[in-house]
Amino acid sequence: MRKKLMLLSILISFLFLCFNFANAQEITNIPTNFTSEKDKIWFENNPDSLPIWLTSEELERLDEIGKGFVGSDPPPESMRQPAEFEPMQGVLIRYPFGIPYSIIAEMSEDVEVVTIVASPSEQSYVYSQYQSYGVNLDNCDFLIAPSDSYWTRDYGPWFIFNGNDEQGIVDFIYNRPRPNDNQMPIKFGNAYGIPVYGMSLEHTGGNYMTDGQGIAISTDLVWDENQGYSHAQIDQMVEDYLGIDTYHVVPDALGDYIKHIDCWAKLLSPDTIMIIKPSTSHLHYDDFEEAVQYFENQTTCYGTNFNVVRVYTHMTEPYINSLILNNKVIVPITGSQWDDDAIESYEAALPGYEVLGFTGSWVSTDAIHCRIKGIVDRYMLYIDHTPLSGTQSGNDGYDIYTQIFPYSDENLITASTGVYWKTEGGSWGLIEMEPIGNNEYHAVIPPQETGTLVYYYIHAEDYSGRSENYPYIGEQMAYSFTTYFDNNPPDKPDIDGPIAGEPGVEYTYCIEAADPDEDDLYVLWDWDDGGTTDWLGPYTSGELICASHIWDVEGSYIIQVKVKDVFGAIINATLEVIIPRNRILQKSGTTIFKSLPNLMPISQLLLKKLNIL
Repeated sequence: MRKKLMLLSILISFLFLCFNFANAQEITNIPTNFTSEKDKIWFENNPDSLPIWLTSEELERLDEIGKGFVGSDPPPESMRQPAEFEPMQGVLIRYPFGIPYSIIAEMSEDVEVVTIVASPSEQSYVYSQYQSYGVNLDNCDFLIAPSDSYWTRDYGPWFIFNGNDEQGIVDFIYNRPRPNDNQMPIKFGNAYGIPVYGMSLEHTGGNYMTDGQGIAISTDLVWDENQGYSHAQIDQMVEDYLGIDTYHVVPDALGDYIKHIDCWAKLLSPDTIMIIKPSTSHLHYDDFEEAVQYFENQTTCYGTNFNVVRVYTHMTEPYINSLILNNKVIVPITGSQWDDDAIESYEAALPGYEVLGFTGSWVSTDAIHCRIKGIVDRYMLYIDHTPLSGTQSGNDGYDIYTQIFPYSDENLITASTGVYWKTEGGSWGLIEMEPIGNNEYHAVIPPQETGTLVYYYIHAEDYSGRSENYPYIGEQMAYSFTTYFDNNPPDKPDIDGPIAGEPGVEYTYCIEAADPDEDDLYVLWDWDDGGTTDWLGPYTSGELICASHIWDVEGSYIIQVKVKDVFGAIINATLEVIIPRNRILQKSGTTIFKSLPNLMPISQLLLKKLNIL
């Protein structure tokens, strides 16, 4: 009996090995003759995937790149290519994996995990592995297609929304002689019913990132690999197929590695880019500092300069090669002393996001981002807004304009769509946005006193069940601006009343306070003998305002009147009064009022209005 069980166990193990060997042969064409030690070491550790670089064998077959590629007309205008930090419905990965199951399980909590497998039998095997490792099977799908490597970021589909607000895929010539990988955008589009547009440009996903609003960044590898096109022709192509109107093509700060932008930089939002900060002893330290200086002087889609943040990577730590997946950031870590600082750098740059670190078989700067491709939410609720910033003037409030596109074709829930706002130290309130046509919406944040710090973000919901903020994370990354009220100060008044008098006698003084903006006014009287009033009011503009005072000591006094509007603008007026003198003189008036000092100011103003004085 024991002998039979042993034979059965050996048979099962043999069949399992045969299964995996067969699938590995089905997936890739792995070279057997190595002329490069680097390639040999790679395949000893990764027998089922070609490396991210060109192998020595592939360097002999560069003429095969793009073989069989079929271009097409561009998508209907005007198209938009979403950014990595926009809503994602899933991720695309490939088995055999380049990432640990722990990352797959984490992603499956929130989005659909689409796994490329070579055959139905391999699908069954991966499914069972997912069960064992706690992957949420309700969020799993499979794409059966042969592949050459697990670098899905580099060869996976580029998603767009065309001029009809419909999702599409832009295919490109993958810059490797790997025909299976190069076919993946078409395979994905066919499987999910998404139209595919062929852009005849040699490229790779790891060397491309966009802000979602028409700006993209690559290294000059894109020029090197497309020497049949002028730079202007390349710019025109990415505009026609991807809606990119500003294409930054920059030197590769890492030198002659694989020249992928995601090895040293990452867009975190439309106006923020993260760039690695290596040790000062790093060979390319100065190159990274030049890249920082370049982007600090470039204009974002908001009309401001880029905010450049850094993550310390010492020599070869892979922290920059992270994945933003909705409200999470998945960061490759190595167990080094710099891991915690890297996590903190992301948390500081992206407050409100959940930043998670994972170890794995990372290759220097080629880690998580290179091995996972985000799948854009096909029916996303897209919010487009240029935020207010700096100092904003607004006597009637602060206008917030935005465009909101429910790609699901479901209506917005108007009562839940608006601007959340607050002042420093205040509480959040919602102002419902009003539709003004062409997917545009408008709301007004009420006017505030000069110097007030205002925070706000936009929130929208539609009947598909989607709920989105702008910025994506909402409250924790709310936009802010400081108010400036464009306010005219009150007119300078004349003080009417006696300019001389006797100690112990009460005298009355009047002003006609007016404000060019018709603001309500407050008045403070300073009698120059230690006596002052509080701020009296409010008074309406043009109102006659009077106050009385008694001086007990002889001397010369300067009456000062301060007039303030409701926004804090102040104007001063003065009048000198001498106590005592032998006879009472009036500043102006007629003889009939000389013996009536308290009646005189009021009477004078009345006579002025009647044009008698």
